[in-house]
This record gives sequence, structure tokens and C-alpha cells, in this order.
Amino acid sequence: MWQQCSLHISNAIQYVVEFAKRIDGFMELCQNDQIILLKAGCLEVLLLRMIRAFNPLNNTVLFEGKFGGVQMFKALGCDDLISAVFELGRTLCRLQLSDEELALFTAAVLLSPDRPWLTESKKVQKLQDKIYVALQHEIQKKHSAEDKLSKTICNLHLDKLEFFRLLHPETAMNFPPLYKEVFNSELQYSDPRES
Repeated sequence: MWQQCSLHISNAIQYVVEFAKRIDGFMELCQNDQIILLKAGCLEVLLLRMIRAFNPLNNTVLFEGKFGGVQMFKALGCDDLISAVFELGRTLCRLQLSDEELALFTAAVLLSPDRPWLTESKKVQKLQDKIYVALQHEIQKKHSAEDKLSKTICNLHLDKLEFFRLLHPETAMNFPPLYKEVFNSELQYSDPRES
């Protein structure tokens, strides 16, 4: 099992290196700092990327083409580590990050300016700050879409309520007082036959 895991991790490290090269500004860092950031942040990045292979519904991870739970990794002999990795997987899945958010979050973790022995930590900090701004923008964009959806749903509710009021004015006039109070500014519950 260790051999299989080390092979998968080695392949994933290649992904981390390629990912880092695509981060705007990473290749402008001195080679020493690039190596330090990759070595220090590699496992963290791999753990973050693991959520794409994690199934929070049944607490399994895709490995060797099949989903397996904690028991599948018992042979490694490090139950506490495996349990912690699975708990992290569950926690990260709850965030429901989009691909863009995950990529930006991963880049921010990789560009951690507090790694020991960095020679240009201020330069790394500036890169990380840019990533955080982009991540914040992406999150705001996501919430903006959610706000639009909730407004659309509210408008649909009001349209349906108005339609219902026109079809069944007696029932609408007998809605609970609080309901009528909340929606009264948008709708008048007068009898349409009075007009």
C-alpha cells in the first residue's frame, strides 16, 4: 500500500510543480524560493486537491480506480494520519468550492510567505495578496449570482401570489396577518370586484 501511495503522490507532485509554474509571478521568484515553496507546500496542496477525489456522502476517496474508505488505508499503519486526512476531506467538501475558488485557494496556500528560509518573503507576500484579491472577487461573484437567484425566486413568489390573489380573492384576504403584513407593501389585498 505504501508503494501505491508513494507512486500516486509522486505523480501528484508533478501536478503541483506544473500548477505552480502557471501561477502568475511564481516563475519570477528566485529559484531557491520556488523550491522552498514547493517543498514546504506540496503536501498541503495535495491535501487540498484531494477533495476532488473525495466523496463526502459515504466518506470515501477515489484511489486506484475505486472508492475506498478509511479501512482501505489501514495497511499503511498510520490510522491517526488517515483519519485526519479523511476529516479534512469532509471539512473541505463542506465549503463547496468551485474549481476557480479551489485553484485560487490552492495558489494562496502554496504562496505562503511565512515558510522558513525564504529569501524574498515580501515578494511572495505580494503574490499571495494578489491571489487573495482574486479569490475574494471570485467568492463575491458567486454570492452575487446567489443573490440574483434569491431575488428571482422572490419575484416569482410575488407573481404567483398576485395571480393567486386574482383567482381566489377571498382566500387571499384570509391569509395570516403576518403574511399579509410582510407582503402588503408589494400587494394590496383588496377585493378586485370593488374597483
